[in-house]
Amino acid sequence: MPNNPNLIRFCTTTTSKAFYLLIVLWTLVFTPSAHAWHPISSNTKILGIYPDYPKILYEQLPNAAAVKRGEYLVKIGDCIACHSNPKAGTYPFSGGLPIDTPFGTFFTPNITPDKTTGIGNWSEQDFIQVMHQGIRPNGSNSFPAFPYVYFNRIKPQDLKDIWAYLQVIPAVSLGNKGNTLPAIIDWRIWQTVWKSLYFYPDQGVFNSDPDKSEAWNRGAYLVNGLGHCTMCHTPMNVMGAEEKKYFLTGSLIEGYWAPDITGLGLSSARRYQVANVFRKSQLINAAGPVRGPMADANHDSLQYLTDDDSLAIAEYLKSVVSKQPRNLPQRLEDQPRLKRGEQVYANVCVICHLKGEAGAPRIGDQANWEQRLASSDKGLSGLYSHAINGFNKMPVKGACVTCNDADVKAGVDYILYQSLLHSQWIELQNPLPLPRVATTSFTLGKQVYRNNCSVCHDQGQLGAPKIGDEQQWQARIKKNMDVLILNTLQGKANMPVKGGCSHCTDTEIIAAVKYLVQQSQKQNNYTLW
Repeated sequence: MPNNPNLIRFCTTTTSKAFYLLIVLWTLVFTPSAHAWHPISSNTKILGIYPDYPKILYEQLPNAAAVKRGEYLVKIGDCIACHSNPKAGTYPFSGGLPIDTPFGTFFTPNITPDKTTGIGNWSEQDFIQVMHQGIRPNGSNSFPAFPYVYFNRIKPQDLKDIWAYLQVIPAVSLGNKGNTLPAIIDWRIWQTVWKSLYFYPDQGVFNSDPDKSEAWNRGAYLVNGLGHCTMCHTPMNVMGAEEKKYFLTGSLIEGYWAPDITGLGLSSARRYQVANVFRKSQLINAAGPVRGPMADANHDSLQYLTDDDSLAIAEYLKSVVSKQPRNLPQRLEDQPRLKRGEQVYANVCVICHLKGEAGAPRIGDQANWEQRLASSDKGLSGLYSHAINGFNKMPVKGACVTCNDADVKAGVDYILYQSLLHSQWIELQNPLPLPRVATTSFTLGKQVYRNNCSVCHDQGQLGAPKIGDEQQWQARIKKNMDVLILNTLQGKANMPVKGGCSHCTDTEIIAAVKYLVQQSQKQNNYTLW
């Protein structure tokens, strides 16, 4: 707690809260995009730039057991992600990562044991205080971009183990950068006001529920504490505080949808499938590989979870019940198709398609929708497939957990009806018959590639060989095409079964492989393979 009790009492009075509202209004007027927000890392690690955990020589440590426990906890907490800036070529945990928010840019601090620029002069109690209370050794408040509002639930012994680990990582001399915030927001005294409204009423170390299983309690401890899952999966208000009534119901983060991970959102998944999201970076129901910020979290943090902890998190999440921020559509099959689609759009699709969030095409943008229909060899059925199975940043079924395939198709129809000319809409409903294409042709392979494989192979993301890279593909067909196709169908290394395309037939996958290889080995002819 802050050392000045009079200040705390002042901050909880009606007068101070009214003054605080003036600050909020000032922020809304002078801060661009000051809507519900999440801290956003400008370190785009999806391109493969990740920090490495330092190697610890445990055999040389007298407290090796505590340090090893601390390393595991640091990995669960994903501390390395925010306190490292590999794009700048700096060492892990030395800070300097810019965190962009609607209020300005924060730069993460150096947490190595360097005595000048890091935390080498801190005591263990100083560390526990900043993790539990957000108060630094000099008595100033941390900004809530540092998630002490979740870390305050961590048990003291776990914090002591984390501290032991941080004492043995390499000390790095790297000065901390100042935040770029408007002056009034940069006054740390206002953080005491923020705490009085959003932190103090709900602080405290995690207490187990005796009526729940040991696994459930372990999962709740990890999700709500070290894991700070709610920071991405719960909507935030204008002041960076979570909307608790919508706990874990989903939110946009870095242009990706962090889905509903309550019991409703995970209703179709078994515990092991939820655990596989962490351990294998595989979406539930074979919907493809995990992408975006969650892929980063898996790489830096969640892949290190033990099997027991992965399943414990799954058990807890599947028990969570929250108020839904929207009225999810009901399956009213007797409704007219466009009326049904309007309901689906208003309750689900509007999140992204109204303003183009996450790169989604906006409703009413005729040229954009024309281009998307033209670029898919399957036309309208291709758009249906993307919406149902997920594509790029769009989650499976637009993250609608109650929608069936017909609901999703109706939602697509409604968006197109509102975006295209009436004559175009009529033509879509009564298309001219298309000539049959041989199922093993390059035309089919190109189509399958565009709709599925291009997500990774266009730019070589997630370690996938880039289309057109002769050297990479030559190495992959060195044994022969049979081996390459078998590996694609069955999955190998980081590539999931069928490249993550659960709805693709074996014939379609073979055609896509032929197309990829032909585009990358143009001196040979794979047409008759």
